[in-house]
Amino acid sequence: MRTAIVLPADPERMAIGGIASFIRGFVKFAPADFDITFVGVSSTRPVRRWHDVELEGRTVRFMPVSRGRAEARTRVPLALRFVVGLVRARRRLGLGRSVISFHRPGTHLPFSFSAARQWRVVHLSVSDLATSGGESRWRMIPRLLAAVERHGFRRMQRIYVVNERVAAEYRARFPEVADRIRYLPNWADPTIFFPRPDPERVRLRRSLADELRVAVEGPIVLFAGRLEGQKDPQLLGETFAALRSDRPDACLIVAGEGSLQGDLRRALGTRDVTDAVRFVGTVERTRLAELMNASDVLVITSRYETGPTVGFEALACGLPVVSTDVGQVARVIRAGGTGRVVDERAAVALARAIEWTVDPGREELRDAAVAAADPFLADRVLGEVYADSRTLAQRS
Repeated sequence: MRTAIVLPADPERMAIGGIASFIRGFVKFAPADFDITFVGVSSTRPVRRWHDVELEGRTVRFMPVSRGRAEARTRVPLALRFVVGLVRARRRLGLGRSVISFHRPGTHLPFSFSAARQWRVVHLSVSDLATSGGESRWRMIPRLLAAVERHGFRRMQRIYVVNERVAAEYRARFPEVADRIRYLPNWADPTIFFPRPDPERVRLRRSLADELRVAVEGPIVLFAGRLEGQKDPQLLGETFAALRSDRPDACLIVAGEGSLQGDLRRALGTRDVTDAVRFVGTVERTRLAELMNASDVLVITSRYETGPTVGFEALACGLPVVSTDVGQVARVIRAGGTGRVVDERAAVALARAIEWTVDPGREELRDAAVAAADPFLADRVLGEVYADSRTLAQRS
């Protein structure tokens, strides 16, 4: 069973985010007979050559078609250089007998006339990518983005969308391929994100307090994500300052990096709460799971989301979530009673929701979070994708 992942990323240096989590899970839980190749980018490997690399404990054949790092922003977008690299390497790729998956708009273009079966995952919708305030450069050319998506969808045998509402919108927007569009939720890796027993949680919390020099008596608020416009770190800073006015014992842990990190630090400084904030940078998933088990609440301040994965990972650890009204995870929080969803994008509203969630009398939220996450574990969700891939391979 041959399957290929086409993505402008480096499998040896996967960045934080929902797409990376999808790829890791797809490789990790794939049946043993799946022969996986990865076409991407690299800053260290020679381009247009096949290499054997290890990803999630499996050997994957990897061909970088252009040089670069996914996390680095350059004048010429990496995705554009990647598409040009695909065109140059098309004769060497030999993917005609593979089932090919795409995860970014436009990366299918060099395969428009390929006989290979293809599927796509929509991690962010057309409207999300075109939203002002985000970092995607597609926002500057929204009509072209819509045209590229329509062109690509017509050539996909499956289109997976990680949000129920967006999937319904896409069926209405692209009626000619409505029967190919599936809702496929984000998930959490149950081998990494799971609730620790109470004694271990206490140990993790004390260890974190010693390491970061924070108090364990007050609530620990966790933020995990890129510090970019989509995640709205400015609102995060305002929210924590509002929380501290009523809960001066609260502390904030920020796991992630981005171009707006300096702005967030300055915003926290002007509100005189810097002493209660700890920046831990981008962390490995095992470390993130430890932070989730040691914390009292995860806060999501995003302007827009389709998932996000980090919300499901927190719930799987038994960590309640407070979120703006974005993405599929907001529906899960509301349905499962696993925290609070704030309709108003206001710091005071978010702060009050956090204060309610971390109340000592809300211990039942942890059990509710674990129960709500159960249908969204990787081994449950991915079965459909593997079965569809087999069907497409047989048809080809």
